[in-house]
Amino acid sequence: MEFFTVGFKYYIGYKLPMAVTEELADLERKGAGEYYKIIFLKSGTNHFLLNGKEFILIGACTICLNEIDRIEFLELQSDLIRIVWFTPAILNNTFNFNVVNNSNSKFTQTEQMDLYYILQFLHGADASSKILSLHTIDSSLIEQKIQLLSKLLLSQESNYWPCRSRSYLFEILFSIARQEEDEDVHKALSFNGNNRLVVDVIYYLQAYYNKKITIEGLAEMFHTNRTTLLTNFKEYTGESINQYLIKLRINMAATFLRDTELSVDEICERTGFHDISYFSKVFKKVLHYTPTQYRKVYSIHYYS
Repeated sequence: MEFFTVGFKYYIGYKLPMAVTEELADLERKGAGEYYKIIFLKSGTNHFLLNGKEFILIGACTICLNEIDRIEFLELQSDLIRIVWFTPAILNNTFNFNVVNNSNSKFTQTEQMDLYYILQFLHGADASSKILSLHTIDSSLIEQKIQLLSKLLLSQESNYWPCRSRSYLFEILFSIARQEEDEDVHKALSFNGNNRLVVDVIYYLQAYYNKKITIEGLAEMFHTNRTTLLTNFKEYTGESINQYLIKLRINMAATFLRDTELSVDEICERTGFHDISYFSKVFKKVLHYTPTQYRKVYSIHYYS
């Protein structure tokens, strides 16, 4: 069993340190300790030991393992298991296990932004931060992205397959990291009907930022009116829905520009803008660079 993907249509012989597998037994195979792992469990009651600490989770979840984490499943009921394998270098070619875990490492601004995606994989991360129970929306989204990633790694349908594969990984990691942040916000709020609405809307925006979203559509979906929705969202987040959504889209677009070679047009579509002129205008307003300028300044040139 290999946990990397070898080019057979394009970039023949090229090894991309990323793969998707379906068997927990793979975690015990030779070479498994040379990769980060995202375990996705779709359903059921799942009982396991992570680094000797006992956990029981019901329903969909992700478990993030670094190269030295040890997991033992005592009971497993999930009807779907997927494991995404990757190395730190897939995010940034200056990363390796020693660099990202060395407290004396000096990171550039670009490297700090990329490090955000793997905080829960670092040696100092608490065991509980590696485990995330998923809401229905997030579970469906992550499952879809893993399916797309797996299909692309198997088909290698174009010469952009390494680049697009990395973009799917970033989206998966983004979903995990953002939901963990939202859980912290969740805990900070005193629960009542109004902020429950806001939390539900935030989950929806996180999952579907790349789709067309309107205030009217959100109000209808969450059985409220426009005024209540806008007022409550601004009160609890300090931002309008539009500001929050644009920030999400720009953050993901910046990641694609910085860490992949996807075209600006494709990034525009993948992040929900759908109009290249508007995308460029908003991007420059937020980050003070056009998309092309930003890529020139911050690109890590992964394939160079």
